[in-house]
Amino acid sequence: MGQVRFFCRVEAYARFLWDAQIVQLRLIPPWFKWVSGIESPVYVDHRRLLAYPEQRKWAIEELTRRLTLNPLSFQAVVGVATGGIPWAAWLGERLHLPVGYVRPHPKGHGLSRQVEGLTQPTSVLVVEDLISTGESMQRATEALRAEGFCVSAGAALWSYDLISSSPFTQPVYILLTFPQALLYWERLGILDRATVEFLKRWHRTQQLSPP
Repeated sequence: MGQVRFFCRVEAYARFLWDAQIVQLRLIPPWFKWVSGIESPVYVDHRRLLAYPEQRKWAIEELTRRLTLNPLSFQAVVGVATGGIPWAAWLGERLHLPVGYVRPHPKGHGLSRQVEGLTQPTSVLVVEDLISTGESMQRATEALRAEGFCVSAGAALWSYDLISSSPFTQPVYILLTFPQALLYWERLGILDRATVEFLKRWHRTQQLSPP
């Protein structure tokens, strides 16, 4: 019975992302352009999720549940600036752990730090709001390691689960992946079969063509 409730709650979350227009879709050009330069028919804007207390609370509780199924392998939580910072703060509060964040580059003034908030190197969980190519999480990991931190795991609300993603050898806890969301959206009648097949082709190849 618990598995059924869990499944239904994730499905409801997938529906909410669509209804709140946190996930947006374009089936004809111009496509959405990601920071990495990839052109995509799908765009996820988790900044909108910050305005929904009930859903963001569920997201934190569900990520916490998954993280605590086994003994924690980290002693602090680090958000990747800027999208991962609020989620790292909420996770850290829920787990009763120190929280910090990592910048894309060292600060150009003051102490010139790239890792903020944590004063002593320790093992950390790296938190993103979204993983596309995985490059920002990989850069954050490299910056943390350069300052003596051990990256034990990663977490994110969403992953496109692209085959070309940068390698991240540590465990990564994802609330929802793009392939999972497609299954829910088709089952809920949000997307028709032709659209789902088009998005699956794009996901497999990252080469866009008309559906």
